Amino acid sequence: MKKILSIFILTLLLSLEWFAYTQHNIQSANFIAQKWIINDNSVSPLEYNLDFKITRREMLKVMMNLSGDSVTDTCVWAFSDISSSDWGCKYAEAALTQWYIAGNDTFRPDDNVTQIEALKMTIQAIGMERDSNDDWRAGYVSKAQSEDIVDTGYFNYDLNATRGWIFSSAARSYSDFTYETPETNLDP
Repeated sequence: MKKILSIFILTLLLSLEWFAYTQHNIQSANFIAQKWIINDNSVSPLEYNLDFKITRREMLKVMMNLSGDSVTDTCVWAFSDISSSDWGCKYAEAALTQWYIAGNDTFRPDDNVTQIEALKMTIQAIGMERDSNDDWRAGYVSKAQSEDIVDTGYFNYDLNATRGWIFSSAARSYSDFTYETPETNLDP
């Protein structure tokens, strides 16, 4: 009986933690949608696809919108693996023009973005410099943690970023963003 009760309590606590995490990501997504960074799906938050991985194409759209830098509607086709008619081409070329990404022959638009790549793009987009460190990754993490863009503690450089994680990091880069605790009324 004690094992069943312990499992039930653990399941309940994990469910509450997942609920709070999801609510924070929805609040983050709604916030940056109001800033015109992403499409507004506040009426149907499931359409944010918060647990989905994000591609390089999608991340550059977030990055360029977060930066406020202009993005032209034309594309001269600077990368061999993304056509000029692809909606992401203009964001890739704008990021290349701003030196946010390297001028390689290929862009790899459908590759997933890791958390460290997304964090680097976010820090660059908001005009911050990374902290000084021999390891560029540690410099971006240190800066993001000191600015409360990401939580302090362990950071896995190679973990693929989810849309929810990126939306949360982007929202936290704004000084006027705060999480609102959902009201719970347990009174009968």
